[in-house]
Amino acid sequence: MFDTEAIRAAHPIADAVENAGVSLRRSGPRLVGLCPFHDDRRPSLLVYPQTSSWFCFSCDAGGDVIDFVGRIRGTGFRETAELLAGTGGFRPLPAGSGRRAPPPAVRTPDGHEAAVIEAAVSLYAGQLRRSRRARSYLRGRGIGEETAVRLRVGFAAGGLARRLRGRNGWLDAARRLGLLSGESDTLAGRVVIPDLDARGRATWLTARVLGDGEPRYLNLRLPSPLLGFEQARSQRAAACVLTEGPFDWLTAGEWGLRGVALLGTHLSRDALSALRSFRRVYVALDADGPGRRASARIRAGLGARAHLVPLPGGVHDLGELGTRPDGRARFLRSLQQAHREEQEPCPTSTHHDRRARAA
Repeated sequence: MFDTEAIRAAHPIADAVENAGVSLRRSGPRLVGLCPFHDDRRPSLLVYPQTSSWFCFSCDAGGDVIDFVGRIRGTGFRETAELLAGTGGFRPLPAGSGRRAPPPAVRTPDGHEAAVIEAAVSLYAGQLRRSRRARSYLRGRGIGEETAVRLRVGFAAGGLARRLRGRNGWLDAARRLGLLSGESDTLAGRVVIPDLDARGRATWLTARVLGDGEPRYLNLRLPSPLLGFEQARSQRAAACVLTEGPFDWLTAGEWGLRGVALLGTHLSRDALSALRSFRRVYVALDADGPGRRASARIRAGLGARAHLVPLPGGVHDLGELGTRPDGRARFLRSLQQAHREEQEPCPTSTHHDRRARAA
């Protein structure tokens, strides 16, 4: 077991990032620079010295110094922690080396980790029902209780260590995943949005802070999926709405649409291959520069399968549209504008087909 708090204190995140050859500049309370994990032309890496964390909005990846160094060196959690703790002869990369980080090894959860993810999502889903503040936040974002229950949305109010104690290896697995820091819930005070498999079991999760705190999202220390893909594929959907962020995806679910979230603007080859399993992909990314550029890349990669959905004027993303009383009707009109052939099915879910036809 490692003292992760001591490791973070001994290795400030900004120093670790700069030692990897990344030049940082200050922007308010945070630092920004070019992300070493993808071909970053405009700075998308954010470093938060106050919380000892980092996040890249294009990769939709982030974490603490252990996560960053592990990605840089292609090492797992345990080996990276040993390096940083000084037991493995850790030496930082020389500043200004310009070395591109190797792609991180793809890791799937082991048996204990899979059980811990499911246990955490079950605990937090129950805590959402008891948190008036979290339910009010979801309502303010246009997400109703029925949708939250169906998609197993939760709220982390603490107590995960107590829930897992007595299960052999589960506490260690929760710490490896980034769900626990010592005995404390890392995601405490956040809305938890899980990814579900075809059977409805949780396989991954992200958690958003209530309000405008930073970092906005914390993810598991596992590769980010195409959020919602497994369930959409299990329904043999012919079409899906591709969104950018988790709350855009929740909004699509609230409207009865089969949604898949890219979780950022970075499109990997695996994600592109997965999207080819749909006959139609209605691309509804954010109406900003990165969103438009990513939409163009998706269109180039998917060809005729991709249909770019223009968001109504003045609307930044699907989540914002979801807060408006006429948001669903306006988006369905945009879908029709994107693809006018009436014989093509709309990407509505079985759960909401009747409501979608009535709109």
